[in-house]
Amino acid sequence: MRRLLLSVLCLALAACATHPGKVGFVRGAADRSAVVASTEAGAVRGMEGAGVRAFLGVPYAAPPLGDLRWRSPRPVEPWIGARDATRIGADCTQALGRKSVIGGGGGLVVGDEDCLYLNIYAPAGKSTAAWPVMVYLPGGAFTIGSGANYDPSRLAREQGRVVVTVNYRLGALGWLAHPDFAGDGEGVGGNWGLLDQQAALRWVQANIAAFGGDPDEVTLFAESAGAWTACHLMTSPASEGLWSRVILQSGSCIEPTALWSADEVAQGGDAFAASVGCDSEDVRACLRRTPASRLARAASTRQGLNGPGSWGPVYGDAAVPEAPPAAFLHGRFVRTPVIVGSNADEGRLFATEVRDQDRYDKETVWMYGEHGPAVLERYPVEGEAFGLTMARSFTAQKFACPAHALRRVLAAHVPVWGYEFADADAPIVLPSWMLPYDMGAYHASEVAYVFGTKWLFADPARFTPAQRALSNRMMQAWAGFGHDAFPADWTVVGDGGGPVRVFDPAGDRMDGDFARRHQCDFWATTIFGPVAPRG
Repeated sequence: MRRLLLSVLCLALAACATHPGKVGFVRGAADRSAVVASTEAGAVRGMEGAGVRAFLGVPYAAPPLGDLRWRSPRPVEPWIGARDATRIGADCTQALGRKSVIGGGGGLVVGDEDCLYLNIYAPAGKSTAAWPVMVYLPGGAFTIGSGANYDPSRLAREQGRVVVTVNYRLGALGWLAHPDFAGDGEGVGGNWGLLDQQAALRWVQANIAAFGGDPDEVTLFAESAGAWTACHLMTSPASEGLWSRVILQSGSCIEPTALWSADEVAQGGDAFAASVGCDSEDVRACLRRTPASRLARAASTRQGLNGPGSWGPVYGDAAVPEAPPAAFLHGRFVRTPVIVGSNADEGRLFATEVRDQDRYDKETVWMYGEHGPAVLERYPVEGEAFGLTMARSFTAQKFACPAHALRRVLAAHVPVWGYEFADADAPIVLPSWMLPYDMGAYHASEVAYVFGTKWLFADPARFTPAQRALSNRMMQAWAGFGHDAFPADWTVVGDGGGPVRVFDPAGDRMDGDFARRHQCDFWATTIFGPVAPRG
């Protein structure tokens, strides 16, 4: 997966800092006015116009600077007067580059350590009743991205929801583990970004009523890396009471190659410290003195989402006590209704450099190790681009079949709904020379449909009428989850993990053939094994 990611993601990195979610249309609205809300730390002054009320760059935790680097988030220091909330806060420190996006080091560093901010969007005016709340955790391979990359203003305005987007620590600053961190009394680390997310959700519980939201009606929704962490959050005892329901988009924390314990990843801590010049006696103090930019550009020396040399959440610490597969299997998780879904062609975004048989063979063996020959036999290249065959196996192994397995195990304990986003012509803004085949329903292609606004990879201005109607249906379904607006014909999954709702511009349908189409029996016997902790 590491090499397959490089060809596409690097093209979009610069766009991560453009922030289409700055709601410039509110600033320029003829009816713009100032609005004020109170938080536990003090008042914030946002803006209202064009049917949307927005409070931007609101701190939910103290800046994780100095001695607070690699510590759990602390409460915000109170302020006097109304704090300006009309501008996006800083992104968390991140390195933009071909290798850095997957933890390989290097890249151009942007952002700031003072980044624990969230953005709040709500319908303009005041309602006689509190609006349901939706909290979004963004993706980005645990190394890039921010809540500001998404514009939920249309979701808020048209669906009558308070929508919150969140920043959390990234890369080494968010996911590093080291044995010396235990001296702070918080364990060896590895889950700092996840703890940020929990702090943001606690902030929502304590403060969202002041923005018109109902803290008893919170939907947590997340995509890709955000969904992986949301999935981990579900198994955290400290998450109890922080949400009412969860939507996981293209991210399942039971995929075995992405499961690592805190103690395992801490074994790479010394090598990371040495790589940034911290091989002194007091490694912890040295690491906290090291400039954030140097840490962001250093290569990962731990296991993570993409295997060796990547980042991601861990288990076996106070936040996530046990491996998520075991926690789900035995019902030890926050028991709320869940939607688990994936896209029909997730892997096409990652396989564009696979253009001949030799590359296909080598990538397959590299990705699947001892199982490589079995995968090559099951997925021969027959009359299609080599990358498309690679994409089909990668879609099944990393996204579709883990989602299917998660639906099955969760359904024994809570109501679960499944979906597959299947727009074969989903728009994408990447240049045509990078696309050797049609991208189909590629990874993250559903994001533009859920928000109905422009973001990194797609612009709804390019929607056909049928795609626009699909976007409207998906926005209503996401916002209506747990409410009357939820599609009445979207049935819960059974013991077999199906059926799933297929979202298609030609018309949505329920499909009981998902597992067979993605050959999940093959992946279960080849790589996954039973739903249990890795190893």
